[in-house]
Amino acid sequence: MLDTLDRYSRHQLLQVIGPTGQEKIRNARVLVAGLGALGSLTSILLARAGVGFLRIVDKDAPELHNLHRQILYDEMDVSRGLSKADAARISLGAMASNVEIEAVNQAIDNTNIESLLDRIDLVVDALDNSQTRFIVNDAIVAKKIPYIFGGAVETVGNVMTIIPGKTPCLRCIWPDPSRVADHSKAATVGVLSSVASLVASVQVTEAFKILVGDISNTIPGILVLDVWKNQFHIVPVEPIPGCSCEEIS
Repeated sequence: MLDTLDRYSRHQLLQVIGPTGQEKIRNARVLVAGLGALGSLTSILLARAGVGFLRIVDKDAPELHNLHRQILYDEMDVSRGLSKADAARISLGAMASNVEIEAVNQAIDNTNIESLLDRIDLVVDALDNSQTRFIVNDAIVAKKIPYIFGGAVETVGNVMTIIPGKTPCLRCIWPDPSRVADHSKAATVGVLSSVASLVASVQVTEAFKILVGDISNTIPGILVLDVWKNQFHIVPVEPIPGCSCEEIS
């Protein structure tokens, strides 16, 4: 196991993290929900940063069309038929043997969300369907677990940090989940590999802020970006009346 002070020295030199922040990262337990384009880079960056425990969840197996953006996998993973969760566990273990990685080969639904959130400090959303996102959103609001939403399609990405009791949640943007089901998907309109990587990098940065205790600098709303058109802006979001997240301190 290669676990020395030098390993994280460049993070520990940062004023925003430092040795104390790095220790908080080491003690953190994070759930990465989905191991596609966003989940690939999210998992890599969190593992390499020394997050102590990663629970990674996905039911699918790597396919050839994944490889242009899902950087955790290679051609061998496609041919040997491992699940994404198991392939990711092997790759991440080689990158960061000091990180405990729990691979879960399941789809997230109402039957397992409680167990998946057990002893978790933070959830990073790397999902690709709205129904599952709302299952996670509702569960984290009830359990008061911070949640970082992310999405990427075509050349556009979104990131929103949800801190129950302090910020609005996904239902404040989309009160009716059925209307979101018609939104464009990468499987039908494509996705630029670089926008997925950028969204994941922003998500991980938001995760670091939360883990070290600097929530005052998290995104105040939803970040909307179009990398092709060089457009980046933050859209304010307010809690909707009657939403379960409305009790903001």
